[in-house]
Amino acid sequence: MTYHHGNLRKELLDRAAYVIAEQGIEALSLRALARDLGVSHAAPSRHFADKAELLRALATVGTDRFISYVLAAADAAGDDPLERYAAMGRAFIRFSLVFPAYYRTLTHPDVTAHADEDLKAASERHRLVIHDAARAAQAAGWLPDEKTEDAVLFSIATVRGTAAIMNDPLSSKTEDDTEAQIRRIVRLIIDPDTLNAKNKATRSA
Repeated sequence: MTYHHGNLRKELLDRAAYVIAEQGIEALSLRALARDLGVSHAAPSRHFADKAELLRALATVGTDRFISYVLAAADAAGDDPLERYAAMGRAFIRFSLVFPAYYRTLTHPDVTAHADEDLKAASERHRLVIHDAARAAQAAGWLPDEKTEDAVLFSIATVRGTAAIMNDPLSSKTEDDTEAQIRRIVRLIIDPDTLNAKNKATRSA
């Protein structure tokens, strides 16, 4: 086998995402990726020194995709900050189901514990997106008396815990529609309909 002359870095990341989705992070190895892609076992080292570096790169790509995913959901919800924050919460859970490899990697403790500058920067972009949306929702009446950091922590703990359970093959599953369940869970965090009705009643009083 010889060195692959295409975009090997991207192909390694794409193949790694496939392996993680099918078999988990522990099954990943650079040698196996090289074999799968038909290149020499040394070829991946031109892009990634080791598995940990590849995982950090995959987590960075995953974080940026996650940001785009939740922002697209927010934009689809319209201008109402309450609806936008609820849409982002639903997108958080949905992303973990649609893109399990990226989600597992960007939330893996061994990856985040050794984050490089690129991953730290991506994580900061993620933090700012969530906090900005949360502050806008608070200004519109959601948990207005709570610290934004606490409100965000509550939100993330709920959706991340839900994502973990929904992605666990050993957890008990309901026969209910997944999207309907996601909507009910997020409504426990923020219920735009109730809050908007309250705001309207307050303005009318």
